[in-house]
Amino acid sequence: MSELVQPVLSKSPEPGHDLANVLHVGDFMNLLKEEEDYFTGDQNNTKLMITRLRKIFYDQWGWNTELIKGAAGIEMRYKVEILPDPAEHSRAVTRYEDNAYQPKHRVITYRDNDRVYGNTRVGQVPFIYKNDHQECVLPDGNYCDVAHVLAGLDAYNYKQAVTPLPKFLYFLKNLCPHVDSNMDIVTWLGDIASSSGDFMFYYLLHDKKPLTTEKEQYFINIDAPGSDMLGDIDPYVICRHYNVASDRGMRVSDILSEYYCGKDEAQPYMKKKFLIFCEAVGLRDWDGAKFGNEQSWMKYYGKQLRDNICFQVFSLTEEKLKSVWLPLRIFFNGYRDVIKYDLLLILFLKSLKQLVKTETQPA
Repeated sequence: MSELVQPVLSKSPEPGHDLANVLHVGDFMNLLKEEEDYFTGDQNNTKLMITRLRKIFYDQWGWNTELIKGAAGIEMRYKVEILPDPAEHSRAVTRYEDNAYQPKHRVITYRDNDRVYGNTRVGQVPFIYKNDHQECVLPDGNYCDVAHVLAGLDAYNYKQAVTPLPKFLYFLKNLCPHVDSNMDIVTWLGDIASSSGDFMFYYLLHDKKPLTTEKEQYFINIDAPGSDMLGDIDPYVICRHYNVASDRGMRVSDILSEYYCGKDEAQPYMKKKFLIFCEAVGLRDWDGAKFGNEQSWMKYYGKQLRDNICFQVFSLTEEKLKSVWLPLRIFFNGYRDVIKYDLLLILFLKSLKQLVKTETQPA
């Protein structure tokens, strides 16, 4: 392999996800509708239900304390546990100790006071959480992780900077690692940072030997697969065409069903989704081949990605001392040849431009 690629679209499930467990997005929408119906009277509280649905898949481990603080007090239906060892239908949560991969395991189960099933399903894992059902196949054959969409929409509704500083000191955020948009960090920027973080841990574990291109592509494919990246892009499009902040709006399942399964003439924005996303993250003046502000965009998001990697490494490292000094070295531009955040950002921009070209070429 001579060149790395950042996938944005994929016609196959992410590595490790069995094709037999993939649902059509319409079937997944029916599962979301069941979850909405559990909260009688709240189904059309769009903002509230986005949080409750997001927390089925992403909750705790920094989501409430750092990433989407405004939604911290909202409870969802199921019990969440982080286990030291894998259990049936648990999800691995990346952690490193002594530079070695030593994951924790997240699982959700029915509570003993479920309003539908009472205590008859206590301890059981709901079907919606089993087998990575959040990664769905769309009508056009592409795969999309819908939980990433929910995460992006929830962050959009609770905008904040991500910084270790308390809110009253946010004006000093430029003096320490920070990401200006939590929507970026819970979607595309965070996934790219995951690849970079794995570059570094693999490098440290293997006697500081440079990674091969094949190994780097492996980490890109598992940390930022096409289905995740599409799920990262779609919330930027959805929130510009639907009122996702309403407390008396559309059901979340209806918004996503219309977006993914509606007729083309009813959703012309779908035909320009990648251009809409690019504009939403600050890329401007497309001339048919490139954006006019790519250089300044790269400079800004290069620092944002670097700082995102600081948070990523901090959150993944079990040893207290290492969890501090590794991010500090990254913040002061250490390991730059290893984590390659400049290159990863260039790869993402290149993929976006190829897709925008397709969208904007004359029919």
